[in-house]
Amino acid sequence: MRSCFFKLRKLPFRCLFLSFCLVFFWALAAVPVLAGPVTVRDDLDRKVQLSQPAQRVVSLSPATTEILFAIGAGHKLVGVCSACDYPSEVKKLPVVGDFMKPSLERIAHLSPELIILSSATILKTVAEELQSRTRCPVFVLRPQTVRQMIAGITKIGSLTGDDLKARRLSSELTQRLNLVRKRLKDKRRPRVVVEISPPPSLMVVGSGTYLSDAIVQAGGRNCFEDSSQPFPLISRETLYRQNPDVYIVASGSDPKEVALRENFSLFEFVQKFRIYQIDPDLLFRPGPRLIEGIEVLAKILHP
Repeated sequence: MRSCFFKLRKLPFRCLFLSFCLVFFWALAAVPVLAGPVTVRDDLDRKVQLSQPAQRVVSLSPATTEILFAIGAGHKLVGVCSACDYPSEVKKLPVVGDFMKPSLERIAHLSPELIILSSATILKTVAEELQSRTRCPVFVLRPQTVRQMIAGITKIGSLTGDDLKARRLSSELTQRLNLVRKRLKDKRRPRVVVEISPPPSLMVVGSGTYLSDAIVQAGGRNCFEDSSQPFPLISRETLYRQNPDVYIVASGSDPKEVALRENFSLFEFVQKFRIYQIDPDLLFRPGPRLIEGIEVLAKILHP
């Protein structure tokens, strides 16, 4: 012991000071940090305040459920809506009802500290009513562009205390998105229609939503980007006037069935058979897998 102490005394003062600092900061890092209040504005411009990052969360949309799992906060989920089915771990969680009609009793029984959801059509009054009736902070994502969807991931990370993982994921998704745009920089943009529901109520992607922006990010041009509605119902005549180059089916219909629809043989996209099917979950859920949907769509539009 005396020999070791003698050797220690012979060390330069700078080395001793550095050793002390390393031990001190190691001990400091081992002490848990008490998280403070969190305030984040949602996409409805509502100020959502928490006394500390939420550890018990109810998700009322598949997109926000996928975001939570993607940033490593899936274990903080205590309840989900009936439409949540990805990833597979979701199936073990309590279901609080449908997206638009959740059970307030079930939510209250789970004692959440935060309720989150994503919707392209939800109104501020609806979110406020839900917050009032559940007596729990409600955070809403309503992205109108793909980059707003990515920004929403960092907001959720702040609310749950998973800032670092959320920022890393956002950075990764942004890099993938930039790579697609770079590859398609000088490509001609084909005119695209994305079918949401088949005739007789033919619904397509309109304007003002992240879906229309996703078409642009994938190197296309949305035929109904100037529509006054986000999800317009259109007629065959209206579709014919738009004359799309590519028809994307995200409604579950078979492309061969689309080609055989009444009077559809008049369309150029049928004659050239530029009808493609895409997994609706990759487009209709504004979460991390949306970037995969854009990558798939880009390959369809620009083989």
